[in-house]
Amino acid sequence: MESTIDGRIIRIDVAQDSAEHVLGRVRETLSRNAHFARHWREISCHFEDGVLTLRGCVPSFYLKQVLQAALMDVPGVERLDNQVDVVSSAGLSSVRPR
Repeated sequence: MESTIDGRIIRIDVAQDSAEHVLGRVRETLSRNAHFARHWREISCHFEDGVLTLRGCVPSFYLKQVLQAALMDVPGVERLDNQVDVVSSAGLSSVRPR
């Protein structure tokens, strides 16, 4: 990954990021997001080999997309596997049979 600071290109080796470090960035990102600031602990995150897997429940498809968009640019995350289920009080659900 490359980043530009004051016109200089800085190379960042995100492959060196540990899962714990990336998950810390994920928690920080969610805790600062207005939609998830109080509920980020309800989302389970697993990081391995550049893939961030999300699990949990949210009340709308909109929030599922907001969650995904908020985490797509976390350094170290190459791919996002959004397995979050949508379960609303109106009876709509995306819960998959287990």
